[in-house]
Amino acid sequence: MRKIIIASFIILSVSGLKAQDSEIQTLFSGTTSISGFGGPAMSFTTINGEFAHMMGGGGGVLLGDFFFGGYGEGLTNGIPIGANRLDFGHGGFWTGYSFFANRPFHPAISAQIGWGGVSERDYNYSYLTSDNVFVFNPAIELEMNFTRFFRLSVGVHYRIVTGVNPEMYSSHLTNSDLSGPGALLAFKFGWF
Repeated sequence: MRKIIIASFIILSVSGLKAQDSEIQTLFSGTTSISGFGGPAMSFTTINGEFAHMMGGGGGVLLGDFFFGGYGEGLTNGIPIGANRLDFGHGGFWTGYSFFANRPFHPAISAQIGWGGVSERDYNYSYLTSDNVFVFNPAIELEMNFTRFFRLSVGVHYRIVTGVNPEMYSSHLTNSDLSGPGALLAFKFGWF
C-alpha cells in the first residue's frame, strides 16, 4: 500500500510540473497591456467656406496599440450664414491604432463616429433653427512620445457630415458645406 501511495504522489507531482509548462492562453495575455488616456484636442478646418476652429477632447481604453473610447468637439468661432451665425458640435465613439508605438515618432490612424447638432442663431444669441447630423471623421496622424505618460499627435482628417436639411437654413446649408478636410492637434495623457 505504501508503494502505491508513493508512486501516486510521484505521478501527480510530475504531471503537475508538466501542467505548469502549458499555461492557459487568454485574449489579453502576453505583451498586451490595458491602460487608458485622455486629453484636449483641436481641429483647424473650413465650414461653409470659412475658417473654423473646433475644440474638444476625448479619451479611451488602450488595449496594446489599439484604443476605443469617446470624443466631443464644438465650433469655437462664429461662422457667418447669411445674416446670422452657425453653431456646430458633435461627439460619439473614437477608435484608432498606433503603429510602432514604442518608437519616439510613429504613425497612427483613427476614426471618430458620432452625432451632432447644427444651429443657426442671430447675433442676439437667439436660436432660429436646429438640426441633427451624423459625422464620420477618419484621420492619419503622427504621434510623438514625449514621456511615458504624454503623447502629442498631429495629423490630417476628412470630416463627412450627413443629415443636413437645407430648407432649415437661410443660406440653404448642405452636407458638403459642413464636410471637408482639416488639420488636428491632440494632447494625450495616460499610461502608454
